[in-house]
Amino acid sequence: MKIVVVGPGALGSLMSAMLSRKKKAEVWLLDNNPRRAKKLKDKGISVSGISGDFNVKLNVSADPKDVEKAELVILCVKSYDTETAIKSIEPFLGRESNVLTLQNGFGNIEMISEVIGPERVIGAVTSHGATLTAEGCVVHQGKGETVIGRIGGSFTVAMRQIREVLNQSGFVTKLSKDINGIIWSKLVINTGINALSGLTRLNNGRLMEFSESREIIGLAVSEAVRIVKRKR
Repeated sequence: MKIVVVGPGALGSLMSAMLSRKKKAEVWLLDNNPRRAKKLKDKGISVSGISGDFNVKLNVSADPKDVEKAELVILCVKSYDTETAIKSIEPFLGRESNVLTLQNGFGNIEMISEVIGPERVIGAVTSHGATLTAEGCVVHQGKGETVIGRIGGSFTVAMRQIREVLNQSGFVTKLSKDINGIIWSKLVINTGINALSGLTRLNNGRLMEFSESREIIGLAVSEAVRIVKRKR
C-alpha cells in the first residue's frame, strides 16, 4: 500500500515515522514548506518517548506531483487548512484512493467530501498523544485506540486493509459504524480540556487537581453537550 501523510505536525510526523519504521507500506510525507521538506528528507524524523528512540528516513516532498498515485492519503493538517490541502492532493488521487482525515474538530469529512466525493472519505479519531519539539523531532507521549469509519456506516475491503496496516505499525485500530458520534464525543472532551490547558499552562492531568478548573471543565462540557443535542 502506498500512503501519503499530509502535514508534518506532531501527529503527521509520528504517523509517518511509525508507518515507515515497520515498512508495512510505501510512505510519503507531503509538506507545504519546501525548505522544511528538504530538511526532513535529508535528516529524517526522530521519535522519542513511549515507542522508544529512533530515526527514520522517508520520502518527503513539497510538490504533490512527486508523489504520483497513492492508495491512502492521511490528512493531518489543521482544520483551517483542510480545503487547501485536499485540493493540493487531487493530482495523486486515483479512482480507488481513500482519504482518511485524522484531524480534530468537526466538518472536515464534509469539506473533503465536497471536493472528492463522500465514497472515498474515511473519518478517524485517535487517542495517541504527540508533541513536536522541533522540525522532524516528535515525542510520543501517549498511546490509545484509533477508530476509523465512514459516515454511511458501511465497511469496505479497503478500510479493513487500512486497519491492518495501522495495527501492524503500532496503532491499535478498530472500525466503527458511528464515526460521527465518536468525532462529536472527542470534540466535547476537547472542549473541556484543550483551551483551559492552554490558558492555565497546566498539563491535562493537572486540571482536575484544582476545584476552579474542575468547575470550568464541567461548565464547558455541559454547554458542548447542549449544542450537540440541538445539532442532532
